[in-house]
Amino acid sequence: MIGRELGSIPHLAAFRYKDYRFTWAANALGGASTWTFLIASQWYVLAESDSSGLVGLFTFASMLPFLLASPLGGIFSDRMERKRLTAITTGGTLVVIVVAAILAIADILQLWHLCILAFISGSFRATQETSLVSLVTNIVPKKDLLNAITLNAAIRHGSRVIGMSILLSTRLPVAEGFSTAQFFCASALFGMGSLAAILLVSTRSIGEEAPTTGLTKGMIEGLKFIYTNRPVGIFIVLVAFHCSLVMSFDSILPVFSRDTIGSGDASLLALLVLSFGSGSVVGTFLISGIGNEKGKGFLLVATGLISAISPIGLGFSSALAPAFIFKFLMGASQSTFMALTMTFVQVFTPDRVRGRVSSLYILHAGGIMAFANLGYGNLADLFGAPKILIVTGVIFLGVFVALSSTDPVLRDVYRGKNVQLSVV
Repeated sequence: MIGRELGSIPHLAAFRYKDYRFTWAANALGGASTWTFLIASQWYVLAESDSSGLVGLFTFASMLPFLLASPLGGIFSDRMERKRLTAITTGGTLVVIVVAAILAIADILQLWHLCILAFISGSFRATQETSLVSLVTNIVPKKDLLNAITLNAAIRHGSRVIGMSILLSTRLPVAEGFSTAQFFCASALFGMGSLAAILLVSTRSIGEEAPTTGLTKGMIEGLKFIYTNRPVGIFIVLVAFHCSLVMSFDSILPVFSRDTIGSGDASLLALLVLSFGSGSVVGTFLISGIGNEKGKGFLLVATGLISAISPIGLGFSSALAPAFIFKFLMGASQSTFMALTMTFVQVFTPDRVRGRVSSLYILHAGGIMAFANLGYGNLADLFGAPKILIVTGVIFLGVFVALSSTDPVLRDVYRGKNVQLSVV
């Protein structure tokens, strides 16, 4: 009854489907678990090492699996029952966080422990994201797909609000072992809730690929689909530039909050992350009720431009108030931009290769962000975080304007025209 009432609201149309409500809850709790673990870990690394480069190394370890594991995750998503695969990977992530909590409670947690655990957790998450996106596409019909994907995007980034609200409300210094363990325990509780929610899904979802297809052949087919269909390929390229230039700020945000804003503990870092998450929720919620193609195209242009300008503004911020505002704009624009590009890719992709194409989308996003965070973390030790934010924002602004004005597919999308795929 509640689901049907929520589904009657245009911005919440996907909630009329019971299984979607369960997957959304799993995504929300899983995201809260992930961000609570990652942000507490990043501040712990900075406090222990006083090096933004080592924060970048930790972030690299957590994101590298999106480059290495995503292709396999896509193949598994097309071969295995997707709810089962999502449950397995959610459970695996939970085990990793419990291990981290035990090490912290025992006061034997080391930086190399966190890097290894972050890599293992990232491997599970890379596969989980692919299977969850493919599962949602089978649960929700095409007419409500943008709504479903944007609501998922809203809570994926907005789940930072949940974890960071806990961090802010406790006001505990996460540089100390036991307080770090407390956050890891909170992360584990969120993970348990996520696993329980995904187990309630009843829809069976599996791709159309024959199980006899080899792993290499299966991934080549996914690559072939992307690179022989320009509408899909151009969005993958756009996402690669977007993620590498304006979304790879995780490794430099701790040192930015400490050296530029003047934070003495994790509270201001948590507040900036909370601001980004709040912007994500607002931005993606506002587009979740848009159904016409021209409206989607206009928002893609607008959010692309704001995605470039807002990091520049953050780089020029030296106080909390403007930094909070620009982080909010970054969350609203970047999350909306990613939700729109994911929607276009999903609509253009047939179910037989959807898992592999989704994994390649995640590979370009997460894999590139892994190396970008590693590089930016080390550069921040040399030049400072503000200069990195400004330069990368300016570069993306130039790239986005150039692609938008010259690529025929993007011009058609902006005008709301139907885009035709090649036959594979």
